[in-house]
Amino acid sequence: MKELKIVIVSDSTGETAQNYIKSVTSQFPTLKANIVRKPGITTTDEIDDILKEIDEKTILVQTIATKSLSDYLRAESKKRNIEDMDILNYGIRKVEEATGLEAIREVGLTRTLSKDYFNMIEAIEFAIQYDDGKDPRGFPLSDIVLVGVSRTSKTPTTMYLATKNLKVSNLPLVPEVRLPKEIFEVDPERIIGLVIDPNKLSTIREIRSKSLGIMGESIYYEDARIQRELDYAREVFKDLDCKVIDVTENTIEQTATEIVQYYFEKFPEERDKHIQ
Repeated sequence: MKELKIVIVSDSTGETAQNYIKSVTSQFPTLKANIVRKPGITTTDEIDDILKEIDEKTILVQTIATKSLSDYLRAESKKRNIEDMDILNYGIRKVEEATGLEAIREVGLTRTLSKDYFNMIEAIEFAIQYDDGKDPRGFPLSDIVLVGVSRTSKTPTTMYLATKNLKVSNLPLVPEVRLPKEIFEVDPERIIGLVIDPNKLSTIREIRSKSLGIMGESIYYEDARIQRELDYAREVFKDLDCKVIDVTENTIEQTATEIVQYYFEKFPEERDKHIQ
């Protein structure tokens, strides 16, 4: 397997460049890419130290906003026959040429992208931790709580919303299981009830059961049982005084879009904190 060392030099976090390089190297399945990130670089001395560690077999990728520092790195790399991919300034130059505008070249603006990325990771970790009601303490901490019977797409919708930086937990409704007290500590406008046509739900559950190797009749997708669960869910939604969405004909994306629109209508001040 071919190996390639790639050094990322940035006056910010270097996260943007790293994601870009991973996208590029993924197109070479027989390549082992050794990616080294050098973030927060602000002086020529730091650049000199980095260049001492690498040779002409290395590709250097830079995202440095300060023009003088970027030019220095480019010139010094050229002296050493080191390939320099200046992805930030290439884009800046093209936009300047196309618009006639001049970039402000402010250090750290790309950190907003990195912040969004890390917020998304945090939201995904939150979704995993508080999935399926396994820790009710997560309900009061959530931006949104999804509530519904089994197989109403609570978990996939939760995970999709997490990619929008929304901290979402979910609670499965089972008539025989008492509701956790924490769900009543949540603002009703942050709770979304999910309902579905009983015939559609029966089909989904039967397919799910067979995929798990469960053959024969099962109360899990029995019509009477499903109707009892859905009736119970509607009672819970009324008690919680929450928004209800019918997911019968929806894809996960459609349900998530409806939830996001509702959420920002109720909490417009949250709009700038989340990816839309």
